[in-house]
Amino acid sequence: MNKIWTIGALLQWTQQYFAEKGIDSPRLDAEILLAHVLKKERIYLYAHYDEPMNGDELAAYRELVKKRGSRLSVAHILGTQAFMGLDFKVSQDVLIPRPETEMLVETVIEAARGTAPVIIDIGTGSGAIILSLLSYLPEATGFGVDISPKALAMASENGEHLGLTDRVTWMESDLFTKVPSMACDWLVSNPPYLTAQDMAELQPEVRYDPELALYGGDDGLSLYRRLAEASPAYVKAGGHCAVEIGAGQAEDVIDIFCRTGSYDHEKTVKDYGGIDRVLLFTRKE
Repeated sequence: MNKIWTIGALLQWTQQYFAEKGIDSPRLDAEILLAHVLKKERIYLYAHYDEPMNGDELAAYRELVKKRGSRLSVAHILGTQAFMGLDFKVSQDVLIPRPETEMLVETVIEAARGTAPVIIDIGTGSGAIILSLLSYLPEATGFGVDISPKALAMASENGEHLGLTDRVTWMESDLFTKVPSMACDWLVSNPPYLTAQDMAELQPEVRYDPELALYGGDDGLSLYRRLAEASPAYVKAGGHCAVEIGAGQAEDVIDIFCRTGSYDHEKTVKDYGGIDRVLLFTRKE
């Protein structure tokens, strides 16, 4: 006789299975995947704990559990990721937006609120940074730049979904190499900043992200050097540059930007874990 799987029993089994696989948030991931299969909010699961699952639901859920057990992230499995209260389409062609990157966006929003800035986002990926900024800064316009045409295609989809296509322009370019001459108010970037050692120690989920969006050279600073050298020609005097950094990189990145003679270090912002996460620079007059 086949076992009857209720929502509660299925969640308990999946939580244990995910924990055995070394997944950091086994219960949460089980709930998100099951809610997705049932096309319900997570709160529904607790109000219907004893509700039995039908065969089609079990089969669909089993496939998602198998993928998560292989350490494919929930975002990759579902093809969406929440960021700054917005939903973004994602895939293995783009870096999955991280919660810590919201600190970069929030820092710029706080500083630029009430203005009509022109913003350039270098390494835009899914478009999460520039599109979030445009969503919360209604007078802003922006440019999303990426070397990957597949990433830009996804960013464009996200722009259409959020109704922002009239305020953003997408450009395929290796940093500024194909960006036409312009002077922006804000340059923002979450460049690849993982070191060679970091890449060797990646969590299994992160290995599904494109290496191009992760690896910042042996010391993790290669892209910062290129940004610091090329960006002054694109940031107007009195304008700003805001970049996300990895743990322990603040001093080096500040030195890289300030040594150009074009920037003053204005502010360092810590993430919720107390790690220096965002550096804000002002373009010298």
